[in-house]
Amino acid sequence: MTEVEPDKAERQREILARQKALRPSIIVDISFGILFFFVARQFGLVTAALTGAAATAVLFMVQPFVKWDLLGGFAVFGAAMSLISAGLALGFQTDLAVKLKGTWMAIIGAGFSLFDALVLNGGYLGKRMAMYMEGLGRLNPRRASFALAGATLLLMGIDTPLAFILTTDQWIWYNSVFDMFIAIPIILGAMYLARERPTDKMTEPE
Repeated sequence: MTEVEPDKAERQREILARQKALRPSIIVDISFGILFFFVARQFGLVTAALTGAAATAVLFMVQPFVKWDLLGGFAVFGAAMSLISAGLALGFQTDLAVKLKGTWMAIIGAGFSLFDALVLNGGYLGKRMAMYMEGLGRLNPRRASFALAGATLLLMGIDTPLAFILTTDQWIWYNSVFDMFIAIPIILGAMYLARERPTDKMTEPE
């Protein structure tokens, strides 16, 4: 027992160090969500999507001048999705189109996740999910990418009908606040199923 405890303590220190390194990018992810909520409330959904794209461009310009890794988590993926979101907002400038934007984004996001699983073996999205969800145990990156794709499509099946049912004001509140109470359990459940198995090749998040 005394031989195991030092290993467990060292493992905990490694996890804490990785989580500390991820804090700047986590803050960036949260800030993007807050920015979308307040801009959408004040100026509309289309403006919020375009503001998100502008904030993404600023993030890339600032990164070379700061010591923190702002792009180490999902920031780059979020940046790409924000730019796609802005393009959809420009092409379809109605509230319903922007509400349905989540459907198209889910399809694109699930496609990226499947590409990551099948082609990159979980080397990008799966690897980052393994770092973010380390508290659930060691995740298999490839399986995490598959799980993320499945969770994304499931959430799309829930959110798409609500785009037609809810008013714009109701949808903003749902999308920015209440949606997470549905999304978090689904994503956590998917990641729980993506944990390493004895037959898996062991992987260590960097």
